[in-house]
Amino acid sequence: MKFAKLKMVAAALAIGFAAQANAAIDFGNSGNGELFFNIWDANGSYTLDLNKTIDAFQADIAAGGLIDYTYAADATFLSFLSGVVDTSLLKFNLLATDTAGARRLLTTYTLPLPTPKTNDVIRSAATATQTFIGTVNAVIGSGNSVAVTSASAAWAGKPSFKDNAGSLFNFSNAGTLANNSFSSGLSFMRIDAAAGGIAASAYNSYADESTAVRVWVDGSNAVHIGAVAAVPEPETYALMLAGLGMIGFMARRRRAA
Repeated sequence: MKFAKLKMVAAALAIGFAAQANAAIDFGNSGNGELFFNIWDANGSYTLDLNKTIDAFQADIAAGGLIDYTYAADATFLSFLSGVVDTSLLKFNLLATDTAGARRLLTTYTLPLPTPKTNDVIRSAATATQTFIGTVNAVIGSGNSVAVTSASAAWAGKPSFKDNAGSLFNFSNAGTLANNSFSSGLSFMRIDAAAGGIAASAYNSYADESTAVRVWVDGSNAVHIGAVAAVPEPETYALMLAGLGMIGFMARRRRAA
């Protein structure tokens, strides 16, 4: 049995972000935006700059091994969660966008893959995402994350952004804390839209060495982006052992005969 090697990025990403200088999220007006994570409820939200550009993310996927990013919960995230009365009402998503020329818009989603929207709609969705990033950058300060109340323009739950880019997506890109493992995680895709015209855009699910790339928040509130090698369930192992036992039993009877 062959096990794929994980890309050695998780340890570096899990150390936190307080010491990093790049606080503002790059919203892609030069053609290569950064990934960012949001989690929200009706009262407020938390946003994290992942400091990973679209091009760098795709280069990691193209490299050997399976992608495995882990972003440990920072003090701002933990403080935000401490004020949440009902965590089952939290929603999260993860996006990145370009807003120069042909658009690339990366986003979480739930299978099945939806029908692509037209190029003009996706261009508008990219602009709506860029506008939201601008409101976050205005308050993120020197850190790489920020928590705000629902009164803030940077609240991720506002109708002009939330889980569908202001109703421009024909799907919800949000998950909940029940999406807490690779197997239950959200799928991740890139939407490609031409710089002009109203033809259909292209929806492309990310996969790394034929393994789906998914996004989830684990029990310790760490954010994950990963493609995890499939591991047989315990029931599968039990069936395999039972089958091997039966083969051994039949072999012994044949020798005895």
